Amino acid sequence: MSTGLTVRVRLLFTMLALTTSVLLAAGATGFLLERLSIERTAVVELDREASGFIELARTMTDPRTGQPISSTSMLLRVAIEQRVLGPDDGVLGIVNGGIEWVAPDVATLRLENDPALVAVVLAAANAPTTTQGRYRDATHDLAYLVIPVRGQTAANSGALVRAIDLVPKYQALESTYRLYAAAAIVIGVLAAGVAWAIMGRLLAPIARLRETAESISPDDLSRRLEVSGHDDLSALTVTINRMLDRIEGLVEGQRQLADDVGHELRTPLTILRGHLELLDPADEAQVRQTRSLALEEIDRMSRLIEDLLLLASTERADFVVPTACDLAELTDETFALICRIDERPWRLVELAEAELVVDPQRLRQAWLQLVDNAVKYSPPGSPIAIGSRIDGGEAWLWVADQGPGIPDEERARILEREVRGANALSSGRIGQGLGLSIVIKIVGSHHGRLDIAAGADGGSIISLVLPVPDPEGGPHDADSDR
Repeated sequence: MSTGLTVRVRLLFTMLALTTSVLLAAGATGFLLERLSIERTAVVELDREASGFIELARTMTDPRTGQPISSTSMLLRVAIEQRVLGPDDGVLGIVNGGIEWVAPDVATLRLENDPALVAVVLAAANAPTTTQGRYRDATHDLAYLVIPVRGQTAANSGALVRAIDLVPKYQALESTYRLYAAAAIVIGVLAAGVAWAIMGRLLAPIARLRETAESISPDDLSRRLEVSGHDDLSALTVTINRMLDRIEGLVEGQRQLADDVGHELRTPLTILRGHLELLDPADEAQVRQTRSLALEEIDRMSRLIEDLLLLASTERADFVVPTACDLAELTDETFALICRIDERPWRLVELAEAELVVDPQRLRQAWLQLVDNAVKYSPPGSPIAIGSRIDGGEAWLWVADQGPGIPDEERARILEREVRGANALSSGRIGQGLGLSIVIKIVGSHHGRLDIAAGADGGSIISLVLPVPDPEGGPHDADSDR
């Protein structure tokens, strides 16, 4: 038994890895975008602060009292007093290189208490243009703005310093995403539980397939997997069942071949052994007789072996190679061949004009085998007729003889491949050999059948019946001796 992870576990891990990756990517992207949004908001607020202060400096009028502003110090005081500072906002007023104005006492962020920051903004206050920057220490991350003011004299110069601390906003964002992470973990656990249950149901058919496949033993290949639904698993089940059909056919073919070998070769070997055991080497006549019989039995075994090899080859996919074939031409050629088999009145009774897609070589082989069988089991010199016709969308290639005939109750048994030799018929109509088995295989490979009927004047009519979906021509009588 495999000790690796099951498909269900691997799929679950894959799903969790994918879900975790998506949640992490979404969380990280959202976190970074929110940080950028916080920074952009601070920059926009500082820009608005700069615009308002510049407007105030241009008018030099206190918007609350309407009184003119007479000095830089007064301008900075008015600018600081009219600002409503939040808990994360700070402000300074620098006059003549020193801090003169600070935020109201209610303000939380005290810029004047940070000497390093004061040194930075004092240096920026002497710059000719507005300075915007960032200042970071262990507890603060400040976005600041320094707007210089130039009076008519150096003593009347100064700068407005405005700062926003981003750390509290970052902390609120981090708190939000900690909740997001906790929610993602809960969602992941719930998703894993739901996925585990769903995968169990989805993979249940595969488990049943495995269990059923394991229950199929070499001794019983008849069991098939149950097909339910119309999804990919159903298609897989159908494919496996077809594969089992092919395997069963191959195994059955092997069993039949082994049975054929044992059945067909046992008789000649028994005959040889019996004669050799009773052979008197001093009796020259008996030696000659036994030698002749042994050679005859060896020839018969050679033919049986050839038939067995041919029968084994019928299981190959290339045993039949269909091509376009003219049925009339095939009938004529076959009739020309059978006229050389034996000296008797041969007759070609019917000749069908039709185009078939068959293997003409194999069909001729089967047809000749039927003729050979008719020769063996019909009186010497009696006529044998063959013919071909199209009837009911089927092509009939038949052989008729005037032999002993076949009783109705025994015809079905002849068509069973396992019934041969003396076991086939008590009348001895079908003798030893594998010819009929080969015929059945050939006609079966063409999706046809073997038909056995009684002749009008006694004897039998054995036919190869092949499907012809669209016959192009009908039968043509050729009641002539050839």
